[in-house]
Parts: sequence; C-alpha cells; structure tokens
Amino acid sequence: MRKTTGTERDRRSFLRKLMAGTAATLSLPAFDSLAETPAMPQGPGDPADEAYWEMVKRQFAVTDKFLMMNAANLCPAPYMITESVKTTLGDLSKDVSFQFRDKFEGIRAKSLEKLAAYLGVTTDEVGITRNTSESNNIIVNGFDFKAGDEVLLWDQNHPSNNIAWEQRAKRLGFTVKKISMPTAPRSSTELTQAFEKAITPKTKLIGFSHISNVSGIALPAKELCALARSKHIYTLVDGAQSFGMMDLNLKDMGCDFYSGSTHKWLMGPLENGILYVKKESAEKLWPLIISAGWSEKGTSIDDRFCILGQRNESTPAAIPETVEFHGMIGKQPIEERVRGLNTYLKEQLQSRIPQSTFVTPLARECSAGITVFNIPSKPSQEIFQKLYQSYGIGCASTMGVRVSPNIYNTKADIDRVVDAVKQIVA
Repeated sequence: MRKTTGTERDRRSFLRKLMAGTAATLSLPAFDSLAETPAMPQGPGDPADEAYWEMVKRQFAVTDKFLMMNAANLCPAPYMITESVKTTLGDLSKDVSFQFRDKFEGIRAKSLEKLAAYLGVTTDEVGITRNTSESNNIIVNGFDFKAGDEVLLWDQNHPSNNIAWEQRAKRLGFTVKKISMPTAPRSSTELTQAFEKAITPKTKLIGFSHISNVSGIALPAKELCALARSKHIYTLVDGAQSFGMMDLNLKDMGCDFYSGSTHKWLMGPLENGILYVKKESAEKLWPLIISAGWSEKGTSIDDRFCILGQRNESTPAAIPETVEFHGMIGKQPIEERVRGLNTYLKEQLQSRIPQSTFVTPLARECSAGITVFNIPSKPSQEIFQKLYQSYGIGCASTMGVRVSPNIYNTKADIDRVVDAVKQIVA
C-alpha cells in the first residue's frame, strides 16, 4: 500500500473541511479518492482536473439556474466564508460589549499575518481597508506632492486611480498625464514602451491597473516597477483584478504601493480591501483618516493609515479562512486554471462564432483573467442583458461583452456561455 504523504493528508483535511457545513452532495469516499491524486491540478485539459474543479464549484451557493462570470466585479464566497461571517455577526449581535469585542484585535492581527504571507511581504507593510478604491485614495490623497510634480497614469485606470488624481491635482497644482496602450498589443514590451516614452524629469509617480477592468489588458507590472525604480519614480499598482487571481509576490514585483479587494478574485468577505506600502516608501504618505486609536507612534501601515473608526468586524474576521482556502488550492494552480478558462473561451468563440472580435489581447503575456469580445452584428449591451435575462449568465458590458470566470467555473460553463452567445447572435 502506498504511504500517504503529508501533502496528501493536508489535502484530505482541506477537502473534508470544504465538505463540512456545505450543500455538497459528494460522498466522503469520493472525496478520499480525489484527495489521493498525487498533485494539485495544474490547469484545465485533463479529465481528472475537471473533476477536481467540479468539486470546488460545489463549495459555492450559486445554483444551476445561474452562471456567474463576473469575477472582475464581484465573486460569490465559498460556503465556509459565508457561514463564518454569519456566525460572527450573530455572536456580535448578542454581545457588543468591549470585553467581547476585544477578540477582534487578535483576529485582525491574524488577518494581517495571513495577507502578508500571501503577498510575500512583512506584516507591518499591509493594512486592511474597505475596498480597492479606499486603498487607492489613501495613496492619492496622502502622497506628498508639490506644484510642478507630475503623475503618469494609464487611461484605462479605475476612477479611484484616475479621476481621484485629477481632483487632487486641481487643489495642489501638480500635473496628471495619461497614456494609451497600443491596439491589440502582441508583447509586454509594447506595453512597457508606452510608459517609458511618456516619463519626464517631473514624473514622481506612475499609477496603473495591473489588469484593466474594461479591456482585460494585463500590464507587465514587474517590468514597469523596475523601469520606474531606475528613474527614482514611485509606483501605485491597482491590483483589483490580480489580487486573488495571480500568483503574486509584491517584493518580487517591486511596487511601492498596491491595492486590492477581498470580494473580487479572492472570493472573500464583502467590504474589505488591502493596502500594501513598501516600508521604505511609507514616509512619503500622510494619513488620510484619523480616528480613535490612531497614534503618531504607530509603526505598521494598518496602524498609521487604516484606522477608520467603527467597522463591521464580522467581515474582516473571515479573512484568515479566505486566505487558507486559497492556500490549500494553491496560488499557481488558481492562476493557471483561470488563465486556462480564458484561453478556452477565446478558442471556442473563434471556432464557433468566427465573426467574434477581441478587445482583450490573445497573447497570454498581455492578458489574464478577463476576456472582452464583440460580435459586430449585435451591441455588447444587448448581448450582456440577454445573457442574464434569458440564460442566467452574469457578466458585464465594458468595451464589449466582458466575461471573467473564476475557479468556481468549469469548461462546461464556458461551453454554456458560448452556446448562449451563438443563439443570441444567430
């Protein structure tokens, strides 16, 4: 009999934990058989992998009536996370005393430790905010600028890393300059060059979305941060579309500031964001919000910039379990799975609906978890509405029809999307 390894025991424990308290109907022997496989799935294509991801899909409350393909905006959370939030909120409703709430300080500390390890940084470099927008605005309104300075932005940035800069520039007199990406880029070099050409001696900070929520273009963040660093320029990376989807290490990326939300690709609790500030860059920031508990002596990013007053403590309390959920599946398998689903979607659209055109680059190095496409004969807004109204498929309409699958989706789900689009445009 083959000896069970520590990794396999961890996986068995994980699968049983997923099973507990959920609506999953697989028997324990079936779970044991799945757990005996020698390695975590490395992407779609193999029938055994599809069986594993089918099991993962069963950990979410979305019924067969609906198909959620809108991870770029909001993801369902696994049963275990939803139940954790409900239980904590129920307990809090029964006892709001200072004594009972003391425990949340320790839970927050654990959340910060988990997030820091997940992102490859130190605990004192991470703070918990309410969402990506708040994290971005802490940088926008806290960074030490003067008249004559320049901020370089991607024109596809989210408003919180775009319009927010314009409003602050009006008050302080610095300049905001925006750049566009080439149409249908074929390499990351093309994307980097667009920024390099726009840098001037006045450029103090470059702010960009790691992945565009409107086009699906993925920027080479590590290369852009290295370029900025070589010219003594700070970087703010909006990671709303990469946090939880990509296998990230922020130290390796080399950014000064990074933002993200737990309710998107991380599939965690609502109203929680993350803010990373590189230790060496923290002195460039002023606090944006000061509330009870704030002190000039605070040494961590959470203490200095994320003291936001009374919050719903039941949601950040679920962050440790959320990170553990990701950790047991594995960051790399998650990224490969999401990328694989998008590749499969593009292939199916090209082969089954040949008139499809793509806003999102087909090149892997220029895209990630989002696919935006158009059908010349039908407005994207019409397709978007019919997909939900007639087929129960939740997606989005941006520069085209935006489909953003996550690990709770399968190849069969992608087939269902393509089938529906084909019927709509027939």
